[in-house]
Amino acid sequence: MLRGRAGSGAAFALISRMEPPLAARGLVRTYGRLIAVDGLSLELAAGECVALIGANGSGKSTAVGMITGSLTPTEGSVRIAGADPHSEPEAQRARASVAVVPDTPILYEDLSVRQHLELVALAHDCADDELDTRIEQLLDGLGLSARADYLPHELSRGMRQKTQLACALIRPMSLMVLDEPVVGLDPPSQRLLAELLVAAKGEGVAVLFTTHQLAFADGIADRGVVLEEGKVIDEGPWHELSARAGQRGWRFD
Repeated sequence: MLRGRAGSGAAFALISRMEPPLAARGLVRTYGRLIAVDGLSLELAAGECVALIGANGSGKSTAVGMITGSLTPTEGSVRIAGADPHSEPEAQRARASVAVVPDTPILYEDLSVRQHLELVALAHDCADDELDTRIEQLLDGLGLSARADYLPHELSRGMRQKTQLACALIRPMSLMVLDEPVVGLDPPSQRLLAELLVAAKGEGVAVLFTTHQLAFADGIADRGVVLEEGKVIDEGPWHELSARAGQRGWRFD
């Protein structure tokens, strides 16, 4: 069970001992003559975090879309805890293993923040006697308690992003994928997000996130992969990659 830091109300971890949380091989996505992603391969172990780095338009979001099943690869394969997110009925098993936090929050306009968490918990069969307590802990930890009964249109961009994050943390997962998670979050919220991701790693959840802010990945990422125009131009242990980025003066904004 994924408990996270004290008071985080984090979710259950679904850890496969036989299959890695993520195994992507030779991913290619084309749009006519445009090659958005060109041959990306990536594997994550349980409890490992990889930061996918690059400027806007580098192919990060396209890569995430193929990994999570929302975009079909032109070439290549994806396995999430051994299941193919692009082929039913395996896709259902893959979706049950991956929690996704998109760059733009996707919420139901007629459900409150609390109701979103209750719905996600019910959909993933994790409703139990402790659910109300976990929801309250998660709302409190993310600073959402005062707005727990608000509808999405009553929330700021940052609060909607926190609600999307809470929906990911309340449910079971082997893999968490976040696309530009710090966009719209103030510095205290970014620090809290970092704590939650480190806690998830500590409980065996693999974490993949995209960002163009190198500083956010410090202390979270174990490895980094740099994309430029869809191609991997560098990768390796985070401390080594971030040092090279500083030496070469890379900027991703």
